[in-house]
Amino acid sequence: MVFTSCSGESRPSVEEWHPTWEAVVGSFPSASTLGTPPDHAVCSHALGVLRSTLGDLSPTPDLAIDDVVADWLQIAENALYECPPSSQTIPSLEYAYAELARLQAEVDVVLVIDAGDG
Repeated sequence: MVFTSCSGESRPSVEEWHPTWEAVVGSFPSASTLGTPPDHAVCSHALGVLRSTLGDLSPTPDLAIDDVVADWLQIAENALYECPPSSQTIPSLEYAYAELARLQAEVDVVLVIDAGDG
């Protein structure tokens, strides 16, 4: 169990963190870029980009999105690694894209609220 709030670790501001989040989300290939069937070279490249930025997204600006961002990253990583996914957790690329969009929307709502508080 991790207790980040007790460690004294400071969180970045929304303004500091948001460009990295946008870059990571934007680097996830679209369905049309992946193709049908998905191009494994595109998946491998995107997976490398994603993995190279994982450390830049933690901590998040708000404790409320820590798990949401972790879930987004996990789904993105699994979808790209399996290329195409076909597990019980992520049964298809369509499912992965829908979950990624839902999680991204959750993050965006919290960021808008936090930016308005500043």
